[in-house]
Amino acid sequence: MGQRHDSDSIADMINRIVVLSTLLLAFALSINFVLDEAEESDKQPLRNEPDLYMLNATIEQFDNDGALQHRIDASRFTHFPLTDLTTMKSPIMDLAHAQERAPWNITAADGRIIPGSDYREEVVELWNNVLATRSGNEGRFINIQTDSLTIYPERNYLETDAKVFIDNETGRTTAAGMKAFLDAGRFMFYSTDGDRVTTIFLPN
Repeated sequence: MGQRHDSDSIADMINRIVVLSTLLLAFALSINFVLDEAEESDKQPLRNEPDLYMLNATIEQFDNDGALQHRIDASRFTHFPLTDLTTMKSPIMDLAHAQERAPWNITAADGRIIPGSDYREEVVELWNNVLATRSGNEGRFINIQTDSLTIYPERNYLETDAKVFIDNETGRTTAAGMKAFLDAGRFMFYSTDGDRVTTIFLPN
């Protein structure tokens, strides 16, 4: 009887050890699975999905004095929160001019807005069939045509590294690139080996 009792005790002890080992193994596997899932989740890149759409909308920006700085109409605005960029389809931009009552009107097929911050000023980039125009008195006008244009609204400054055509009432200027300081009415044109700055004057 004593040997049988000892045998039963040993068997019970072995069964307990097996059950405990099984439970510990299952727990370890569960913990490992959870950790693997968390690691895989951390490896997945953040997706820059849009968080805002606006159709046939208008955005207006005012300066520190409360005066209208610029206005942008577009058939669609799409904001991406990860990069804080707003893309535009068919944008139409009216850019106020400090020295002239008539604003600059700028159109394009596509564009995007890079908002200002403590470290940078607001930038508007336009591309595909960009046309900037301003009409004045006595038949005066300026038309600027290019494939891409970068606009700094706070400074009324434009620039492009693409080929540009500038028409006014006196003729046409063609250049490989341009910088335009609108408040001062000053334009700087650039040439390359393949595209020189040329001006054709119309007869009076």
